[in-house]
Amino acid sequence: MASHTIACRADNFVRWHLGRPFYAVWIVEADTAEMRAHISAMRRHLGDWLLPDYRRQPHITLAVCGFPQAHARDAHSYTEADFQRDIACLQASLPTSLQISTSFAGSFTTAAYLGLKGDIEPLHTMRTALRATETQPYVPHITAGFYRQRLAMIDVQQKLAALALPEISLEINEITLAVYASAEIAGRLLPVCRYSLEDGSLQVLQSRYLPWRMPGGA
Repeated sequence: MASHTIACRADNFVRWHLGRPFYAVWIVEADTAEMRAHISAMRRHLGDWLLPDYRRQPHITLAVCGFPQAHARDAHSYTEADFQRDIACLQASLPTSLQISTSFAGSFTTAAYLGLKGDIEPLHTMRTALRATETQPYVPHITAGFYRQRLAMIDVQQKLAALALPEISLEINEITLAVYASAEIAGRLLPVCRYSLEDGSLQVLQSRYLPWRMPGGA
């Protein structure tokens, strides 16, 4: 385990996005009043240890996709073919609704988070179906914010251990393809479509964030 956190910064990250405006991710939406209250409590508890202006809604990241593009430009591109392959893999993996609940408050080197328990294995299964390639072990979680300074991890852990939050239960019936502005480290998530875990149907919400047409897209 790392001995210290890593200080994050608000930046444009132009060397990463190269002018591509959005980045796509598959997530589980967890934006409830209870969850927002928990995240707010965590942020107040950690105070100025965290970067301000965290506007990303509570969510569980399943897999990062890439920059939506009509044609693949590099390994970070996400095309219509990639999207269609994701849907086919989800349908083949036959996921179903699941139950999870919040657990302890924890920390990565870059961010504080709320841990999860319950039907965690299906999240791993869906992540695999979505071709996630990150090499780090997958820890399903809900991010509370990014650190703004270098802190001793033992101090962070002791601080989080003192935070008592009641358990919240969530029933997951769908997952969401969302995008966020690639120039913002903690900007809002913009849902593009939702995939039903119960019947495999797709609800298109805001296809204008994609460079390809989706049936019934807004």
